[in-house]
This record gives sequence, C-alpha cells and structure tokens, in this order.
Amino acid sequence: MRDGRAAYWLASAILFVFCVSFYTPISSKASNNVFYIGLGLPALAWWLSRPRAALGLFRVAPAFLAAYGALAAWLVIADPTFLRDTLYIAALFVCCAMLERHGSGVARAYTGFALVSMALFAFAILKWAQLAWVHHFWGRITLWGQGENPVYAGLLISSSLVFLWLFHVEPRLRDRSRPAYLVALLGLVALGGLCAVVFQARSALVGFAAFLVVLLIQRRLVVVGSLLAVVAAVALWDSGVADALLERGGSYRIEIWGDALRRLESECSLLVGCGKDDYRFLGQFFHPHSAYVSILYEAGAIGLALFLAMALAFFVAAWRSRSRWMLVALVGWAGVATTTPGVIVSPRTLWVFFWIPTLMAVLESGRPALEAYYRTRDEISRRG
Repeated sequence: MRDGRAAYWLASAILFVFCVSFYTPISSKASNNVFYIGLGLPALAWWLSRPRAALGLFRVAPAFLAAYGALAAWLVIADPTFLRDTLYIAALFVCCAMLERHGSGVARAYTGFALVSMALFAFAILKWAQLAWVHHFWGRITLWGQGENPVYAGLLISSSLVFLWLFHVEPRLRDRSRPAYLVALLGLVALGGLCAVVFQARSALVGFAAFLVVLLIQRRLVVVGSLLAVVAAVALWDSGVADALLERGGSYRIEIWGDALRRLESECSLLVGCGKDDYRFLGQFFHPHSAYVSILYEAGAIGLALFLAMALAFFVAAWRSRSRWMLVALVGWAGVATTTPGVIVSPRTLWVFFWIPTLMAVLESGRPALEAYYRTRDEISRRG
C-alpha cells in the first residue's frame, strides 16, 4: 500500500513461483491459489488503495481494454460462467501494472522462470537422446505437473527461449559483429525446432515460426534469416529427428474442427454459439483443440468478432511501439491456433505463454500513460 520496494520484490518472487508451479506435481487448484492469494488480491488492494487514480490505469491501452471489456460482456451474456474467468484476467492486468511500479518486476520473474525452463529443456533433450540411443526410437518426452502435457511444455519452453533471446541474448549481441549475431540466431532456430521435436509439439513449432517471421521482418533480416531457417530445417530433416513430428499425423485436428462447426450450425447458433457445454467432439475430445475455434463454438460469430477486434487493437499498438513482449506473445497467439479450449480462462499454463506476455506488451506500448498513472498515485500519497 505504501509503495515499498521490498513488497514489489516479494510480489515478483511470487509471480516466479506461480509460473514455475506449472512444472511441479501440485494440483491446479494449488497453483491457482498462489495467484489468488499471493498476487490477485494484493494487486486489487494496491489498485483500489488510490481510488481517485484508479481509472487512470485504463488510459494505458484504451482501445485494447475497451475491446476486452466488450468481449467480456458478450461472453458473460452468452454464458455466465465466463464472468469469473474475465475478472481473473483483469486482475492479472492490474498485477502486471503493480509489478512494473519499481522497475521490471515481471521481467525478473519471467527470467527466473525461463532459466528453470531451460534446465528442464536440457533434461528433456538428454532423456530424449537416451531413448533414441538405447531403444532406437524418437520418444515424446513429458515433464511434470501441467507440463506433463507435451504441447503445453513445448509452448512454455518455446516462450522461454524467445524471452531469453529478446531480453538477454540479443541486447548483448547487438553491438558485436554481424557473424556472431547470425550464428547465435542459427542456434536459436535450431533450439526452437528441437523443442518441437523433443515434445512432438507442432503447436510450439507454429508459435516459434510466427515469432521468427516477425523478428526477421523487424530486424530486416528476411533473406539471411530465411536461409538460416532453411539450414536448420534441413539439418533436422536429414538427421531423421523431424520424423518424430510426422508420427502422430494431424492428431484429428481437422476432424475435430469440422465436428465443432457442424454442431455449431446444426444444433446451436452460428451467431451466439453453444456456450460451455459438455459435448465431446468426435465422441472423445472435451474441447475443439483450437483457441479460435473454441471462441467461435462457445460465443459464436459475435464473440469471435469481438476477440478479433481485441487482437487488432493489441497488435497495432504493440507493433507501433516495437514491443519485445509482443514477440514473446506471438508464440502463444500462433500456438493456440491448434490447441487449448480458448484463451478466456482461469489461471493455468496458458497465462504464462499467452496472457502475461500479451498484457506486458499492452503495458509496454502504453508506457507514457502508465508512468502518468504512477505519478498520479504518488501525488495522492503525498497529499495524504
């Protein structure tokens, strides 16, 4: 409440614990409680402790927040169970704003999480190589906790790779020779491909590819970077390890999406959706395995249109500000095209590779307004 720096460091440590908890065998409820008790409630108390300044926080990204508010309202109208999820994400936005009060609190927490991810990635590579050496097949590695789902593990680690590159590796290479930068970039591409192979996570590969394309465009390295990507792809293909990505075929994605669209058109409403029902797609899958198809299925064309409006507001603002967090968020935005039951959800792994980078990009793109909000808080504090 008094804007003491020690409290912000503690909150940053709690965010680190929250992110890492998804790699641990604790229950999802326990992970959620870390956010609720350690971050969500303190962040709301911090925000409401200066009620006269509270609305100033929304000036950081008015277009994005207005679109999110409209989407949240429609989701709640379409299905009241969305109310809790939309409020949780709003609390995460306030939490990120709070952690940025005295420096890069979220970046510190994400750095620690990314280093843990790299340690687990090294373990996964060793385990994968051992299976290939001893048993002569390309295994699909699983970790622990919610990271036991290889697709989520791949997305978490891909996001960590991208974050470390953008926030720690690339800034150190920027003033060095061009060849050193390109060699490091080739290593990043190889690691991104290897991550997809080790976890057999095509969603992670799609997300990493989206990041790489935008990075090459922003850095004006389209030709050279494309050649590096081709070299890395050929190396993976010639080694035979890329075959692991082809073993699982299409994982019924096209069939699941087709079933969702048929049910939406024949039994629900294309305009307003089906809500959160208990339908099993193809008789066995609990969700459409695509965030965007899920939004269309649950909230209809209106919900999808509002979500796309939010996405447009986000990418326009983040692109103009050349936000590094936007590039991290791209892994999630592209990766969820082939996985997850939507993006408006309570605390879970999706928050780490989608919502935290997205909301940080929002804050980064509206930094002048955010600093003005902090100054208003300080003035209110001085006046008592």
